[in-house]
Amino acid sequence: MKYKVLINQGNSISVVKDFFTYTKKYFTSYTTTDIWEDELNHFEAIKPDVYLIFMESAYSESITQLPRLKANTNYNNAPIIIVGKSEDCADFEANYPQTADLVIRRPISSDNIALSINAFLERGRTEQVNDNTRKKILVVDDDRTILKMIKAALEDKYDVTAMLNGVMVERFLTMNEVDLVILDYEMPIMTGAAIFRMMKNNTKFEKIPVCFLTGVSERDKVEEIMSLKPRGYLLKPINMEMLLATIANLA
Repeated sequence: MKYKVLINQGNSISVVKDFFTYTKKYFTSYTTTDIWEDELNHFEAIKPDVYLIFMESAYSESITQLPRLKANTNYNNAPIIIVGKSEDCADFEANYPQTADLVIRRPISSDNIALSINAFLERGRTEQVNDNTRKKILVVDDDRTILKMIKAALEDKYDVTAMLNGVMVERFLTMNEVDLVILDYEMPIMTGAAIFRMMKNNTKFEKIPVCFLTGVSERDKVEEIMSLKPRGYLLKPINMEMLLATIANLA
């Protein structure tokens, strides 16, 4: 199923172009403007499945109009998703609480924005439960250096378990609560794709979000990864800022 995404690009024209390039296979995307009449007309004509707003250094007019939009008869209850820099998202949540259904913080790639939106829509509109307990993350990679690097970057905030291969993943997930699996896509013995399929075929694990790690950058390989519909994926060498932002959006 292709979801219809109505996009308000704000000042992020390059980001929106990138989003279109990477996601046209998965979404039917339309753009709107900050003009009130344009928004209403597009909602009436398109009836989007989601309204996506990109923010940059300053809020667009559409931000202040969101409460008014949600009260208008043309609004079809499409989930509202905000994408922006962390500081802009924090300001938005402080000034417009409970207005957005999902807030995605940058830096995050267009592919991961698309995967987050797709996962959100497929699991339905659910309330996010605030939990002050530490999230539990399982990292699987056959490279010891990468495991050490990720664990060092995350362990102050998360409970991190590292594994060198996927042989024990099923047993571990059976015996432990896990909030996110970070999974190397190409591994000997048991590939990331094989582990992912095992999880999706088990009702106990199928809802655990998975973020792939991969050194592959060829477009056909990337599309192969995205066809599995993980919640996210990151390229190697790992950008730690991107890793932390992706985990914050997924876990």
